[in-house]
Amino acid sequence: MKYCGTVGASAMMLLLATSVRAQELVPGAEGIVPGNGVWYRAPTILPQGAQVTFVSGNPYLAEPCTVEFRMPDKYTLPPHTNPAREHVTIVSGKLRVGLGPKIDRKKSIVLVAGDTASTATGVPHWSIAEGEVDIIVTWDAGPMGIAYISRRDEPVGHSFPTGY
Repeated sequence: MKYCGTVGASAMMLLLATSVRAQELVPGAEGIVPGNGVWYRAPTILPQGAQVTFVSGNPYLAEPCTVEFRMPDKYTLPPHTNPAREHVTIVSGKLRVGLGPKIDRKKSIVLVAGDTASTATGVPHWSIAEGEVDIIVTWDAGPMGIAYISRRDEPVGHSFPTGY
């Protein structure tokens, strides 16, 4: 399975823009400033409509990193895998999550504020926002990546490997 990016997430993102930069693209590796509270548009490796801010670490580097995502209602992250263990904490809202190569709501659970979940490296998983959702995602190691199970789910015009 080919990882088509340098940062990914299992679950993801958008509310109203909380910063002018929420409409800007995510910066390159040298532009990442963890903890500055600046929100950016979702990287092009993800379905658009979400926002991201960097909490700790740098997703371009071989180190642990934490990112916060905001998703609008019905935001869907199709079945995919990640090259590192992923830990998710729900800050607000409800996020439907499931394991496997296809979205199957009957075999899913809904996570709510305060819930946590982890997905092992290489395990197919997906998520759907039920209302606006804010989550914190931590990866054990970078650089981050995402590999969609189905090529048709891969966003058109993503900017790998130079953008995330």
